[in-house]
Amino acid sequence: MSNNRKINMAGLAGNPKVISGIIISLAGIYWAFKDFNFFDFKRSIQQIDLVYLILAAIFLWGSVWVRGLRWKWLFKESASPSVSSLYKAELIGYFGNNVLPLRLGEILRAYIIGKENNLSKSFVFGTVVLERLMDMLALTFFAIILLLIYPFEEGWVSNFILKGGVVLSVLIFSLIIISRIKIKSTENKLLRILNQMMEGLQSIKKHRIVPVVIASILIWSIYLLDVYFIQRAFQFNLSWTQSLTVLVISSLVLSIPSAPGMIGTFHAAVKYTMVDIFAFTPNDGNSFAILMHAYGYILFTILGAYYFLKSQFHEQAIKNVLKADSNELQEK
Repeated sequence: MSNNRKINMAGLAGNPKVISGIIISLAGIYWAFKDFNFFDFKRSIQQIDLVYLILAAIFLWGSVWVRGLRWKWLFKESASPSVSSLYKAELIGYFGNNVLPLRLGEILRAYIIGKENNLSKSFVFGTVVLERLMDMLALTFFAIILLLIYPFEEGWVSNFILKGGVVLSVLIFSLIIISRIKIKSTENKLLRILNQMMEGLQSIKKHRIVPVVIASILIWSIYLLDVYFIQRAFQFNLSWTQSLTVLVISSLVLSIPSAPGMIGTFHAAVKYTMVDIFAFTPNDGNSFAILMHAYGYILFTILGAYYFLKSQFHEQAIKNVLKADSNELQEK
């Protein structure tokens, strides 16, 4: 590893957001697994129905193709990469988020697509932000449905979901307002990068809004189906509404800073939902949380690493992303 790479990694390690994320993840790991029993866990895993696990993995993998198609619709028609390249970049982004702090996988995939298609990396990153905006809209939609159909006995849970939905809504409207900002041509590097990001946010055309919204709902419906499949693998017999509860609460918790790969926070959220809301045993909650996280984490990390190493820009990409400053978003 070069001296510059070591310096970049040291800089990331000393970042307050990285440190706070690790601390929160450690707290989540402690709370989720303080009553963990390996032999009970082993017995639970040995009893799962592999058919449902395989189905969950196939559908989750398929959701990445849908994400690639949706991402293509967010580009200008004259500068739209292929669905195949965007699918690979999505997996590279998952890989980056799973192994790098600060969700640097989002910058990593923007960099790869920009280099491969001769596009401004900041413009591509603007489309990444727009894609996440679509995810927030879909999650808010599912959260509202959950509040309308599920009678939470503990008031703070419904308040958490409601406040989470409000925060997501504020972020969505803030991004919409920001995306309308027009920046005049300038020689200032930072303003030029910001202007390119705004172009990426504004790239979606009106006739593609409906398909993008439908694709977003389809993606999150697949996530709901996957929760249902995984619980069926354990023979828990959760209802669709209960599966939706697991999806919404665990997804809202992901907005909390954590270590790479959502370790700790995700497990704590799933275990709390299963044990404290649905009254399952701690072992059931632990086993379900571990498998819910592991099957997607392993699948996406392996596939993402494969496509990342196949990219001709992978060495240059990781070096620039680890600089962790705005320079990696500028044009070549």
